[in-house]
Amino acid sequence: MAYTVSMQCTKCDQQFEQSKKEVEVYKKFDAELPTICPDCRHHRHLIFRNERNIFYNTSHVTGKKIVSMIPPTSPFRVIDQDEWWSDKFDASIYARDYDFNKPFFEQFKDLQKEVPRWARLFVNCENSEFTNNSAEVKDCYLTFSSYESENLYYCTRVFKSNTCIDCMNIKESEYCSRCMDCQKCYNVHYSQSSEGCSDSYFLYDCRNCQNCILSAQLRNKEYCILNKQYEKNEYEKHKKEFLKNLARNKRKIEGEFKELKKTLFYKNLRLINTENSLGDFITGSKGITNGFYVVDCEDCFNVRDCSKCKDCYDNLANEESELCLEVDTSYELYNSKFCTYGVSLRDVTYCEQCFKLEDCFGCIGMKQEKNLILNKKYTKEEYGKMMKRIKEHMLKTGEWGKPFPPHLSPWPYNITTAYGYYPLTKEEALGKGYMWHEEQQEAKHFGKKYEIPIDINDVDESICDKILVCEKTGKNYKVIPQEFKFYKTFNLPIPRISPDQRYKDLLALQPPKKLRDTTCHTCKIPIKTVYPEESGYKVVCEKCYLEKVY
Repeated sequence: MAYTVSMQCTKCDQQFEQSKKEVEVYKKFDAELPTICPDCRHHRHLIFRNERNIFYNTSHVTGKKIVSMIPPTSPFRVIDQDEWWSDKFDASIYARDYDFNKPFFEQFKDLQKEVPRWARLFVNCENSEFTNNSAEVKDCYLTFSSYESENLYYCTRVFKSNTCIDCMNIKESEYCSRCMDCQKCYNVHYSQSSEGCSDSYFLYDCRNCQNCILSAQLRNKEYCILNKQYEKNEYEKHKKEFLKNLARNKRKIEGEFKELKKTLFYKNLRLINTENSLGDFITGSKGITNGFYVVDCEDCFNVRDCSKCKDCYDNLANEESELCLEVDTSYELYNSKFCTYGVSLRDVTYCEQCFKLEDCFGCIGMKQEKNLILNKKYTKEEYGKMMKRIKEHMLKTGEWGKPFPPHLSPWPYNITTAYGYYPLTKEEALGKGYMWHEEQQEAKHFGKKYEIPIDINDVDESICDKILVCEKTGKNYKVIPQEFKFYKTFNLPIPRISPDQRYKDLLALQPPKKLRDTTCHTCKIPIKTVYPEESGYKVVCEKCYLEKVY
């Protein structure tokens, strides 16, 4: 049995366990062992990540109007992506000597205020100006953390897909809307955790099904409604009536779907082709402890939204990296720690928004360099000597081996990813030392409120010129032409809530990324799960799940 020590989180007071492996890892990285639990560490990482909020801002270099993940009210400078990658931009002009009379984090904060930041993180994106954290996407709008896809609208974490709206965590799918945790689906809507399905609505945990409505945990089925089998002609009649009711009685249909899901047996953890691992939504991995949404990773703990990583610990949104500690929103790092928004870094510590660095410390905005400290160049020998002195200094200030404190986040709290999972009021956020973004006063629409027709056949392109009002929040929103065409093609109703609220509704469907102890509903053996006790779900072990579903 692995050696563990029970600890009390110094932030939330919850008990958590620290394993012998964790102690060894932090020692290997010459880092201080965390005194806060994995959930609080995850919260801290999310504070350093802005995934879905973009604004109009002004380039510090040219003064031109640009789309940026930094709001115009921020104290930080910003430049366009092309300007940042240009040979004309060199962040070494902001270099400074390390001051042994000031704490390091204070010096880093001063550097943050000077170095211009890239407006958005996107690579090889075409006609997708309103995107962020994305690569190889084309003709996308308000889509985030996605890659190798086309025609995505209001999507988050969608991969290798085409023509999807309001989707989250979708792979290799086409013509889908309001779907989450699905893959290889075609023309599927309002569905969750399904694979290989087509031409269906309101599916949950279905595999290789087509032409099904309001159905759950079906395998290789066709023409089912509420899990009941129909003949094709009878199904088509019901489908026609269902699509009419979808606009008129959507809340009632959603309620039926919710009640259907309560009758299911839920697999305690969703582990696919995975060995010796603990967490949820782990695929093709081994040796993962406390991992969530992890793909093709090995020997990692406390990792979330990571893929193709090995020996990484306390990481968020890191890809194709190895030997990383306390890293977030990064790609292709090796033997690096306490970094955020980095690409192709090796032996790097306390760096932010950097590219292709080696043996660097405390840098911001640097690219293709070695042996830097606070953006200043040193020889290899000088760098080694300076790092010894810096370690001694930071040990005295109590900073050595600790992650960036939350007040170094460049984002106001309410535009960070943390806000969606751990909401705070403005007063609470400011009281904790975070910044806060004051939204600009929304222009009020004083004309007659536009009433969206119930039947999509009664709607024409003129709706794209209308200002709509979200039924949940009262905020204004619009329907873009591509969106209208999609709804018209698939005979779906125009949404009556805003894109932001639709995202929040999807997010609310996810169980917490937190493990708890329980017992299998059927065989009573001890298991761990992410489903909260108050959900009322019948949670079962993998063996009982397979027996029930198959």
